[in-house]
Amino acid sequence: MVSSDFDNNEQKPVFVLAWVTKKGQSITKMGDGGSVLFVQHPDRGWEIPGGHLESDESPEQALLRELEEETGLSGQLISWNYDYYPNGWVGHVIVEDNLQHSWSVDDKNVKQVKWWSETPPVIQWTIQEFEELSAWAHSL
Repeated sequence: MVSSDFDNNEQKPVFVLAWVTKKGQSITKMGDGGSVLFVQHPDRGWEIPGGHLESDESPEQALLRELEEETGLSGQLISWNYDYYPNGWVGHVIVEDNLQHSWSVDDKNVKQVKWWSETPPVIQWTIQEFEELSAWAHSL
């Protein structure tokens, strides 16, 4: 279990994002054999799951809710990155391997869910963001 959301940061984030890997998979950098779960937003393109906190939620509750809504998966929070985004936290989450490479969910903001072993094509995000988050997860 991860320590309290507020042990290392006195203010709640505005948004949370999930860096999702498979349980039992060695945490390697993208492109070195690991795979990370991405969702395809209709306008923003490929991105990692996440969203804003609801008023009554902790960051961990919001992260796991967004993961479920956007991918249909449940997971376990392993660690937080409090520093990468000024108003948001990135959580490393592990999920059971569902043996699917890509699938659809009933969420109007998600066209497709897919495991990627390299940085997917980007529209709004940058390759550098995904590479730096991959290096962070690898360092855990």
